[in-house]
Amino acid sequence: MEHRTFWDEELRAFPTGGRGAAVWVVRREGHDQTAPLRLLLAWDCGTAGRESMAARPPLGSLLRAMADDREELIRRGRDTALWVEPLRRRGAVVGCLGIWFDAEEPWREGIFLWGQRLVPRLVPVLGLLESQGPVPGETLSQPTLFPVAAVAPRGSKPSAASALVDASARDDRGAGPGRHGPPLPLPRPMTVPGIPGCVGTSAEMVRLGLRLANIARSGVNVLLHGESGTGKEIIARALHLSSERKSGPFVAQNCAALPETLFESELFGHRAGAFTGAATEKKGLLSSASGGTFFLDEIGDMPLALQIKLLRVMQERQVRRIGELKSMPVDLRFVAATHKDLSAEIRDGRFRLDLYYRLKVVSIEIPPLRHRPEDVAPLFSYFLKKSGRNTEKMRITEEAMAMLQRWQWPGNVRELENEAQRLAALYPDELLIRATHLSHEIRGADPHTVEAADLGTLRSLDLAGELLERYLIRKAIAACDGRKAAAARRLGLSRQGLYKKIARYGMLDLIAQETG
Repeated sequence: MEHRTFWDEELRAFPTGGRGAAVWVVRREGHDQTAPLRLLLAWDCGTAGRESMAARPPLGSLLRAMADDREELIRRGRDTALWVEPLRRRGAVVGCLGIWFDAEEPWREGIFLWGQRLVPRLVPVLGLLESQGPVPGETLSQPTLFPVAAVAPRGSKPSAASALVDASARDDRGAGPGRHGPPLPLPRPMTVPGIPGCVGTSAEMVRLGLRLANIARSGVNVLLHGESGTGKEIIARALHLSSERKSGPFVAQNCAALPETLFESELFGHRAGAFTGAATEKKGLLSSASGGTFFLDEIGDMPLALQIKLLRVMQERQVRRIGELKSMPVDLRFVAATHKDLSAEIRDGRFRLDLYYRLKVVSIEIPPLRHRPEDVAPLFSYFLKKSGRNTEKMRITEEAMAMLQRWQWPGNVRELENEAQRLAALYPDELLIRATHLSHEIRGADPHTVEAADLGTLRSLDLAGELLERYLIRKAIAACDGRKAAAARRLGLSRQGLYKKIARYGMLDLIAQETG
């Protein structure tokens, strides 16, 4: 087997963009427990790549895990952790996987999921793989999919991969510490289990996929809530395809896309001559969806009068067209979606409480893209491929990847798709995506900016405390028109204490705003 192809495919799906990680795979060369080990893979990325972690495999921990036949998460002091998992074939330990990462790695669950998916694919081919990584006397310090290149004979031409690495290094020279280095491959887009058509690796989406399976089989009505562009229709389709109604129709209607005068006719249909302009009969969307799923997007924009009629359909399971006296039975499952706060809409009299509870048998919250930055890279790769680019040959600089992952994405997945389409249109032949290729807003994003919505994401207490302090510091300075002394008093700090926190969190743009 061509080992390079196997590792290309597997490492392409690694959740690149966290603080850094290193991966090792070893194989036992023989059946005896005392047989020597062969290092098959030594790979690193991010901070681990800059520190050449791959060149220092933790052979002691790997040997102990194989001898004890035990998966283990080992803390290395306060700052780092090592996850080791023995590789078993027909009951015998034949190798070991080790992954080193920062103990506070925000994407650690994504790394665990990647490792768990790798193991069953790795074991059957373990004996066929060749060594890839550092050899005695050499140091591996490249966060790429390629092994250390042998020294080329004098006069020979460099390979395309090495030329790409060299070009990237020249392009990003002087970009600042931690923002330059060899380019990263675009990850292989992976579909979230249980959500057909949804690409991602984040723990949030994986948990959502597991939850959807049970909800889909139950057949109950579902209310989806999420910001615009988060992919609510994809979730609705997944509910339909995983249910017993999958052979029936899936009919979707955006409630904000129809004028109120046409809404009733579209939903319920009409008989010929029922009103001026009704020259022919029309079968409504509700009747068309019978036997399947009816998806009402932006249900919060439905006119109040129609909400009453929709509620009657849900209660009686019958539809009466405009201009007819007889009702027709329908068999429907309703899935509705909104980005609005329906509780506030109910308080203001714009949404019916009884319809809300009819729809909200099960409520699903779809996380915005800024709360799952590990999904940005695979989604970006997916949209580039959808735009006709050959992502297998493309690379992206660390600086550009960092910019994509720190952007808040107010338009969520839809905005990311637009960015990929823009890049494919403006740079159709470019194989290396640089920071200069990205749109102006993304290039100018402040990595230290914190939005109020970010504070609601579950994370470690230390990181949550830092985010809260950064958010309150900016809010206090803005409220005091940039006057640091006044802001410090509002926060209960001395002026010097405020400056120390600004420096600690790298919010250097605030120092230039001093006005008094």
